[in-house]
Amino acid sequence: MSFGKLRITASFLLLMAFLNYMDQQGIVPLSLLACAIHEAAHVAAIRCLGGSITLLRLTAFGAEIRLSRSLSYGRELLAAAAGPGINLLMCGLCCLLPGWDVFAGLNLVLAAFNLLPLERLDGGRITACALSLTAGPEAAHWTMLWLGRILSGTVLGLGLGLVSIGGSPTLLLAALWLAAQQWGSEG
Repeated sequence: MSFGKLRITASFLLLMAFLNYMDQQGIVPLSLLACAIHEAAHVAAIRCLGGSITLLRLTAFGAEIRLSRSLSYGRELLAAAAGPGINLLMCGLCCLLPGWDVFAGLNLVLAAFNLLPLERLDGGRITACALSLTAGPEAAHWTMLWLGRILSGTVLGLGLGLVSIGGSPTLLLAALWLAAQQWGSEG
């Protein structure tokens, strides 16, 4: 489905239908709200930093924002930090309100996961930009390549461990996607 610059993929709709069907605690709508706030912060930061968005694509693996032209490393770092930053702010604010502990926790988990220094996540963009500014783009590329491979393997191991003791497969599924992204990267 397309709505101007917004594209919603079939995989996103299928995942939302499945999660909504499986959701017995009413967490899916709150999770979607936390994700929407996260992406809105990216969009607002990009616009404030002079960027122009050509596409916002929602997939089963998250949102993808395409720009008409690249931002500088410093501006990209700020735009990447806006999503997890707003989630941390929302977590702090919700902790002050009675009955908002689940939404606070969802925002905290979303921020923490997105701050992992992996290529497809905000933490990876932040780390790559910081390394590019300090050590140069080539050093950033190689550091991110190996850091991503080691960290995605670690998250994959944690996901397997969690499933083996009867935990949710969510971390394992996310880890499989992250590992595929990392190990599929060119060296």
